[in-house]
Amino acid sequence: MPSIPSPAEIRFIPLVLVCANIVGILLAYAATILLARNLEPSEFESYIGAIATLGLLASLGEGGIGKYSLKIVPQYVLQKEAGLLGGFLRFALGSAILLGILLAGLAAIIELAVQVEEREKVVLEALVYLPVMAVVGVAIDFLLAFRMPVFATLLARIVIPLTTLICIGLTIQAERLSPSTAVFAFGAGSLICLPIAIGANFTKSEPLTLDSRPIFLAGPWFLNSLSFLVFSFLTAWIFRAPLVIMHHIPHSGNELALLAPALETGCLVLLLAKSTDKYFQPMISEYLTTNNWAEGRKMRWLRLQWIGFGITGFLGLVFFFGRTILGWYGDKYVVAYPSLCVIAIGSSIWTICSLAPTYLQYTDALRRLLGSLLGHAILLTVLTVWLNRMFGTFGVALAYAVSISSLSLCNMWLASGRLREVRQA
Repeated sequence: MPSIPSPAEIRFIPLVLVCANIVGILLAYAATILLARNLEPSEFESYIGAIATLGLLASLGEGGIGKYSLKIVPQYVLQKEAGLLGGFLRFALGSAILLGILLAGLAAIIELAVQVEEREKVVLEALVYLPVMAVVGVAIDFLLAFRMPVFATLLARIVIPLTTLICIGLTIQAERLSPSTAVFAFGAGSLICLPIAIGANFTKSEPLTLDSRPIFLAGPWFLNSLSFLVFSFLTAWIFRAPLVIMHHIPHSGNELALLAPALETGCLVLLLAKSTDKYFQPMISEYLTTNNWAEGRKMRWLRLQWIGFGITGFLGLVFFFGRTILGWYGDKYVVAYPSLCVIAIGSSIWTICSLAPTYLQYTDALRRLLGSLLGHAILLTVLTVWLNRMFGTFGVALAYAVSISSLSLCNMWLASGRLREVRQA
């Protein structure tokens, strides 16, 4: 595994990842549109609320281990720590399975205790897939850490949504579509990817571990992963809180159903960051480890060119064709166009600054990052509840945009200051 990719690779790989994500976007879009058109608004709300809750809990189920692997695996490979590499892979997968099962059980108990409506039963059905999603998430992060970004992206952005789309299509054809079967279709993608991702990880790690006996440092690994766990959960909360909160609090009409297409469309630009950031994160770890500041600056500039081009195109698409896009879900969803525009602006600001948390994590400035995240998570929660009562769907969109924009700029400021400190040390 090369320590530093060539400039040509840095230019080419993100292009492949972005193209794969575009295909994934179309597949996920098609699946959601089919559900919105074939389910009643109340049923669509039940599905959206269950999936948003499942996604939030899955970020906890991964235990931060997958994100930690993006930092530690490149270091183990560079330092030829074969035993630690093999041990960490086994520790990560085993921990994800155990934590996913425990978290699903705890969440089920809580849901049963507060269950007052039929829609809460859909959440219980979704929790069945939590352990699988946690393991798949960790396995895909390992593939990225092993410098297999294209294969990992194909699994996460193509295979999973394609499987979901096929299952939804078959269910509609059989006239058995319901929130429960829709949740099954959503989970089927992770079930398909589970053996593929795990098998690919052990195949890739086998020549790197050189048949060395696995060495386990469970305590340090667990403690180091905790900060990534908190970061992952707070980040997931920032992006999923609008749907999760609205699902669990009283709201008028079908506001959650109206918000879901606007939030899904307005957050599509985040895939630019998700698809490329995990490619750049192992490189950042190496640049910081080797103090290669010049290559780091080149990488940031090349990334900014890609991200800037993509954001410009995305915002133009939203502003000029947003009503048409929402109309694909059904005519009743077009009224959410103002919410879509506000969400798109906030998401674009986050995308520009999305690597700032990585620099803070990798330079031991976690307290600053977690403080920023916690403060803005609280801000988002308060604004969502308050503005929802005043302005409904648009108020929730505004709460998201204000909070995510403030968080992005705050993280960028913190990261810039921390990098100056590291260079001067």
